[in-house]
Amino acid sequence: MNFLSLFVLIPLLMLGGLYLAKSIKAIRGVMVAGSTALLILSVVLTFLYLGERLAGATAEMLFRADTVWYAPLHIAYSVGVDGISVAMLLLSAVIVFTGTFGSWKLQPLTKEYFLWFTLLSMGVFGFFISIDLF
Repeated sequence: MNFLSLFVLIPLLMLGGLYLAKSIKAIRGVMVAGSTALLILSVVLTFLYLGERLAGATAEMLFRADTVWYAPLHIAYSVGVDGISVAMLLLSAVIVFTGTFGSWKLQPLTKEYFLWFTLLSMGVFGFFISIDLF
């Protein structure tokens, strides 16, 4: 598994944790842990990307991984990053991190809000790491 897949796997695990959470404290704990992990992962990715480029890597997409899911229809899982997507991943991770704390005071619909927020963040991260859909 490529480490770029963690950008989709962490929010997926967050969705499971939010679904199982029963109290406001548990919901906030899941969100803080997940958004912090995503922020750390994006900062590490940024430094790794810059290190690869400074070392002379000239490939269009770095950290690329391809896995065929269904060959007859040419469906494959392809992820990779370039300069724009690395910047967008970092920006998205910062927004998810700050959005978690900015939405701290929601009381009646906290669990539902954070479930949708996490689903949205999973889609955003998936969009920025995907190379092609099919």
